[in-house]
Amino acid sequence: MSFSMTAPKSLRELFDQLGLAEVPSSDDSVIMEMAVDERTVNTAGGLQGGLIATMADVTAGQLAARATPFGHAIATTDLFIRYLRPIKVGPARAVARILRTGKRSVVIQVDIYRGNDDQIGATATVNFAAVD
Repeated sequence: MSFSMTAPKSLRELFDQLGLAEVPSSDDSVIMEMAVDERTVNTAGGLQGGLIATMADVTAGQLAARATPFGHAIATTDLFIRYLRPIKVGPARAVARILRTGKRSVVIQVDIYRGNDDQIGATATVNFAAVD
């Protein structure tokens, strides 16, 4: 299968091209999935690490914007990610949950699961701060 991509005009368009999309959640989490295919894998055949970090940041950001009084007036202050095993079969699934909300910040954990066996491929902690 061959893919053709044109330069995206927005982040939303880029995410659409990569197949990064939200899926329904039955609890207070936000869940997003991304395809694992020739567009998104590294030379070893696993989901590229920067895309895994992007999944974590975007999924956490969606949760932070919805579940805190800060709304979209937030910025990522740091992101720590631990890569545990390769994600070679998709879709990769990122699940974000709030760990702590402060007066001007929120800390969110994101676990990224492999599509073939539901093992955690990576886990991240993302901190956001309210911006003026």
